[in-house]
Amino acid sequence: MMTRRIPSHRSVWPVALLALLTAISLLPATGHAADELIVADQKGQQRALLEASGAASTNLPYAIKWVDFEAAAPLLQALAAGAVDTGIAGDGPFIFAWGAGVPIKAAYIIPPRGGGKATAIVVAQNSPITTPAQLSGKRIATGRGSIGHLLLLRLLATGAIPPPAPQIVFLLPAQAKAALDTGRVDAWSTWEPYVSLEVVGHHGHIVVDASGLMPNNSVFVASDAALAAKHAQIEDFYRRVTAAYEWGMTHQDQYARILAHQTGMPQDVANAVAEKLIAAPVPVSRDVIRAEQVTLDTYKQAGLVHPTTSFENAFDLNGDTP
Repeated sequence: MMTRRIPSHRSVWPVALLALLTAISLLPATGHAADELIVADQKGQQRALLEASGAASTNLPYAIKWVDFEAAAPLLQALAAGAVDTGIAGDGPFIFAWGAGVPIKAAYIIPPRGGGKATAIVVAQNSPITTPAQLSGKRIATGRGSIGHLLLLRLLATGAIPPPAPQIVFLLPAQAKAALDTGRVDAWSTWEPYVSLEVVGHHGHIVVDASGLMPNNSVFVASDAALAAKHAQIEDFYRRVTAAYEWGMTHQDQYARILAHQTGMPQDVANAVAEKLIAAPVPVSRDVIRAEQVTLDTYKQAGLVHPTTSFENAFDLNGDTP
């Protein structure tokens, strides 16, 4: 089976942008009110947590407008277009976007809980694939520039998936799920909540996860323009996020119930998602930047990004000192 050549960043990001023009055109235009913070979410997970904890409503001096996305790529494109102010993404897609020239910065991170198990390659219930080596030459779906894509690149770089390399099929999560269900792909390299939706909800199984292979941080990202125009609101929002996650650490069941209600996830799936994703956000530090160098290097070695500025410029250090 022939291996699909991974395009360079010169074709990757414009193609993704064209695919998302319709979605972005439906979002608020730039220049939205300073007393409103437009927050990009993925599958309603952050909104559920902030609303469950009360952090989104208690003495809130501005309005929060939530915009939901199924993956980080369209979320980051919305940030690039100025349609949203801040949002959450995996470290991989964030660095992929920054490396392609998108004017964004990461300010807070959520370290992985459970050693990187929130990112994994999953297969359907009756699949005979049980080890990374068996993925050799197979068709694997993932999002372009996603943490699922990053996991595949790391498995290839470490030799865990031997030659011939798998054929990577770039799809958004809904398309990837359909392709896995119909046998058009052999596996899906994805992230939460999609890992639990497949494993818990559809009795698939995990072939390999990201433990020990990459930092696997989640990051709260803001556009450079929003950081300049709405710095006070963004800082306040991140403080509320931190408080909400602290609440979630001790109210995991309650968060899972609200997550299921707001997103329509089955309750057992929401329980699994909550267990993996509730952690303690912290400001970006230079230690974080040093750890994330492996993410940037992986994309650079694959020829996907060619940043022209210091990696430190991708982060808002919040006063951290050397």
